[in-house]
Amino acid sequence: MATVQIDRQHVLTKKEKAVMRIVYQEAERQNGSCLLSPIDILEKIPLDIPFEEDELDQTLRNLEIDEYFDVIRSDKKGELVYCINMQKKGLQFARVEHAFKSNLALKIMLTLGLSVVTALIGVGIRYLVGKLIGG
Repeated sequence: MATVQIDRQHVLTKKEKAVMRIVYQEAERQNGSCLLSPIDILEKIPLDIPFEEDELDQTLRNLEIDEYFDVIRSDKKGELVYCINMQKKGLQFARVEHAFKSNLALKIMLTLGLSVVTALIGVGIRYLVGKLIGG
C-alpha cells in the first residue's frame, strides 16, 4: 500500500503571495535574479489587497526567512533597491501554486460528485421504503 506524504509548508498570506508573484515574474525574466525598487513592487500589487508601504520590507524579510529568495538592500542614486536572488523554493513557486489550485479544483469536483451520488442514494432508499410500506 502506497503512503501519501503531505509536505507541510508555511502557508503564505495574501500579501506575501502578491509580493511573491511580482518578484517571481520579474526574476523569471532575468534568470532568477532581479533588481526592484519598492515603487516597482508596490505599483504592481492588486488594488484589492490593502498593502501599506511600510509593510513591504517586513513581507520581503518573511519571504527571505522562508527561503524563497535572498534579498540585499542597496542604494541606487539615493533610492532603495532590492537585489533579489531566487532560491529553489522561490523558483518552484508558480508550479506549487498551480498544483495547489488543481488539487483544490479536483477536491471541489469530487465533493460535488459525491453529494450528487448521496442524494441519488437517498432518493432511491426513500422510493424503496415507500414501495415496501405502501405496497
